[in-house]
Amino acid sequence: MKRFLFLLSLILAASHVQADDFKVLFVNDNKLSFVNGKSVKVGDVFSDVKEIVWTKEKQAVKAINLKTKKQTLFVGKNWVKKAGFDALLHNRHLSTHEGQDDHAELTIYDKLLRMFADQYDLLDSIEVKSEVELSETCFFQATYEYGDKKVTKRLKHRDDVVIIDKTLFNIDEGYLEPRDIILSIDYNDDSTSTTIFVKDTIELIVYPTCLSAESSSP
Repeated sequence: MKRFLFLLSLILAASHVQADDFKVLFVNDNKLSFVNGKSVKVGDVFSDVKEIVWTKEKQAVKAINLKTKKQTLFVGKNWVKKAGFDALLHNRHLSTHEGQDDHAELTIYDKLLRMFADQYDLLDSIEVKSEVELSETCFFQATYEYGDKKVTKRLKHRDDVVIIDKTLFNIDEGYLEPRDIILSIDYNDDSTSTTIFVKDTIELIVYPTCLSAESSSP
């Protein structure tokens, strides 16, 4: 019996050590709460997404894993209609996209095919590591339909990272209301007047920065 209790204590201790904690970096709804009734606020630490009471599909919490130092986006659409043990969304929703193993002899077409995922959740910005050259003359552009408009926007980049954010909706010094859209992405090389189709039907699900304010507006 003592041996059993000793082994049980070891198992519990190991599971405690392996558990990941998440620190809240941003929350878009001030009405979002934990199961204990406390509001979810920046700086709060939790260990399981099931500790959050999700009531709306557009609720979102951006957090950093204190163990791995990776950022994660938790969104209500995954928890309002179902409960489960799938705590994390794929990293593609925030700042990384996992490709295949690097190979020495990849063509530019191979590299472009590996870059973009089929779906992104956009709260503030998304960073996708580029496998091809980025410069003033080499860049990605995104095209989408908005009502009766067809919009094409050059995607920003920083070093070897492509940035997808809500500046997609800044058009001719005006501003379109962000909403869920389907993107088509091309790669342009102005130095050789080359445009390469990369991927279409990329679903971009846009999350409001302040859900409570939108919910309370008339």
